[in-house]
Amino acid sequence: MTFWRFLTWILVIGALLLETRAAYGLAATAVVLFYIFPYLQRRTVQNMVVERPSEVLRLFSGDEAVLRLAVYNDSPLPLAWVSGSEHLPVGLGSRVHKWVVSLSPRERAYIECPVYGRSRGVYDVGPVQVVVGDLFGLTTFRQKTDLYQTVVVYPTRLSLSDLGLPSNLSLGAIRAQIRIHPDPSRLAGVRPYRPGDPLKTIHWKATGRIGSLQVKQFEHTVHLNVMICVNLDEPEYDVHTLFAQQELAIETAAAAASYLTEAGEAVGLAAVALYRKWRAGSAGQGDVFEEEHGTIHISPRQGQLMEILTALAGAACQPERSFLALVDQVGRNLTFGSVLVLIVPHDTPALIDQAFALARLGLYITIIVVGETVEHKSLLGSERGNVRIFHAVREDSRLMMNRSVSR
Repeated sequence: MTFWRFLTWILVIGALLLETRAAYGLAATAVVLFYIFPYLQRRTVQNMVVERPSEVLRLFSGDEAVLRLAVYNDSPLPLAWVSGSEHLPVGLGSRVHKWVVSLSPRERAYIECPVYGRSRGVYDVGPVQVVVGDLFGLTTFRQKTDLYQTVVVYPTRLSLSDLGLPSNLSLGAIRAQIRIHPDPSRLAGVRPYRPGDPLKTIHWKATGRIGSLQVKQFEHTVHLNVMICVNLDEPEYDVHTLFAQQELAIETAAAAASYLTEAGEAVGLAAVALYRKWRAGSAGQGDVFEEEHGTIHISPRQGQLMEILTALAGAACQPERSFLALVDQVGRNLTFGSVLVLIVPHDTPALIDQAFALARLGLYITIIVVGETVEHKSLLGSERGNVRIFHAVREDSRLMMNRSVSR
């Protein structure tokens, strides 16, 4: 462009010297093409708006979705062509998405970028590199828009049958020590009708048999709190199988949380982990990530499955040994009769001792081992002192429980 502007000045000077119509026309054309038109183009580009939705896109591993980008020409002049490109992280497909549009005055165009949830994680998609050019290809303007959209890819969905967990993983409701809520699904007997008893509780068959009004009497129950603790201490894992066992532990936690939530239980999650958010690297370079080290603690409540899955999506192993301290802290804060689900790479003696100590406080302890072997085979699939162990292994992309694994 510098050369053409220099040539324009030569043409203008030549036109003033020659004073001919052809020279004036050529100089005027050069001034329009290399000065006036680029100025108008620059002003039009300054009025161009690139927008990206602020909401988080959520999908499960293996699902496909579409990211949408809006480009608006807020100018009375057209844009001959607008080109854009953005790099996608490996977990979303690992490719470069490119697009080209032409915008009339005050026109808005929508760009769709398909993404594929290749692996679980939390991703920031962006920025967008935009190039705007004129119809003749004389001038181009480049603009980098620091717009990011967060995409959360949840762990792989595994049903209860895939996990092979027993139907009584959640103890559901237990007989309450204090009579709080009658459970209409648990009939304890009948008694004579008393004034004020609801008519819907009348036991008509017993009434006809005895000859006087009888009402149903139910057991009184409370729902349990279920806390899932995931061991993400890197020193506890075999260095050769770290990634596979880490993913198995997280997928097991996600499946257990889904099952318990569908069963109507109050479910929580606890883990000491790294929380990572990924972004695509520059062209030809690998992805980069930001990470925070801390404790994930979601207190047991009903209806918070998405919060739990989001925490698991970005979780990764951290370098310290802190799981036993976390289990002790979480377990002692749970109410009597709660269920504590421990997902671990190994059932170490220290872990078993701690499990029995918490069980003596009135907790039900379920240990799910995702490593290759189970050390305490006497607890495998059976309950002793409110403590039991299950072994999760992967076979042909499925999870099976309580199957022996030979080295």
